[in-house]
Amino acid sequence: MSGRTKTLLTKYGCCAAFVALLAYVYISARDFAGAELWEQLVMICDALTIPGSLLILAGAMIWVSNMGALDGLSYAVIWTIKSLIPGARVGMDETYADYVERKREKPIRGYGFLFIAGGITMAAAIVFLIAYRFFD
Repeated sequence: MSGRTKTLLTKYGCCAAFVALLAYVYISARDFAGAELWEQLVMICDALTIPGSLLILAGAMIWVSNMGALDGLSYAVIWTIKSLIPGARVGMDETYADYVERKREKPIRGYGFLFIAGGITMAAAIVFLIAYRFFD
């Protein structure tokens, strides 16, 4: 198996495990077995909507971070944390402009799978929503 195939299987496998875990936690907290069919469809729809939206929002957060929308906030948080740790600011002479330039040199890549996995999960949730509307 090639390295690219292993990487893709790992990425999508982790997303599938994340979706399965959150869906299991959501459904196990409710009386799924004792519910009527339409209630079960709503529970499954909700159980898939939560992790699907989280995957899409995580991808969106990385995307806007690559665009520079969170540079000021991340610089302020790093500076504050290093200020609170004794001795951590000794070698910290990086200005905000240097920080932004360093971040632009190495953007985060390979996060498109979050949008794809989230979209597939949301599509499955929409299927259960449509099924609920037919059984209502």
